[in-house]
Amino acid sequence: MPPVISIVGKSNSGKTQLLQGLVSHLQSKGYRIAAIKHSKKFDLEAQGKDSWKLAEAGSAAVMLSSPDRVALIEPVSREQSLDELVYKLLGKYDLIFTESFKKAGAVKIEVHRSDQGHDLITSPLELFAVVTDEPLSVSAPQFSSQDITQLADIIEEGFLRSGDHEDEVQLFVNGSPIPIKTYVQDIVSRVVIAMISTLKGVDMDDVHQVDVRLRRG
Repeated sequence: MPPVISIVGKSNSGKTQLLQGLVSHLQSKGYRIAAIKHSKKFDLEAQGKDSWKLAEAGSAAVMLSSPDRVALIEPVSREQSLDELVYKLLGKYDLIFTESFKKAGAVKIEVHRSDQGHDLITSPLELFAVVTDEPLSVSAPQFSSQDITQLADIIEEGFLRSGDHEDEVQLFVNGSPIPIKTYVQDIVSRVVIAMISTLKGVDMDDVHQVDVRLRRG
């Protein structure tokens, strides 16, 4: 599971500007960064366009593909949790930023402006850092809006720099993560690796990630 950091704050506090700066800086250092933005409503394709017509005709999902990007539009019966959204991005990115997921359990960086009040909206237990224009009585590191490079550096140190890692097994049921004990991860890893090592056309030296999906009838 890639690390997830939520950028939160009151409306018009500068969340998107901070997110843009962090993504740009970390991407320039070679990291694969994704961003998930919460919105009350969005319309990716204007009414009357071909993709809109396909959705109106009853297509359960519409995927738009071009030489440089892909977008998936699919209806949902309820708002997706952050865990379910992160599940769609597994295996592709080193870190995921979110914007405005105030209630999600991810660690948070809050953007604070003194002219919007002096209280933070984030619990101290979830607060990784604060970007603020005034000193605050919190234990989390504090940065000004001009300190994006320094903030990106502590994000890199805390979440992205890594040495040797053991194999990791993740279990998702209906898109939601299910914790599994270390010894169970070890058993599953050994069994799956042993199984695919017997398959033709699989070079185990090139295998870095294995995805198995089971859909019950």
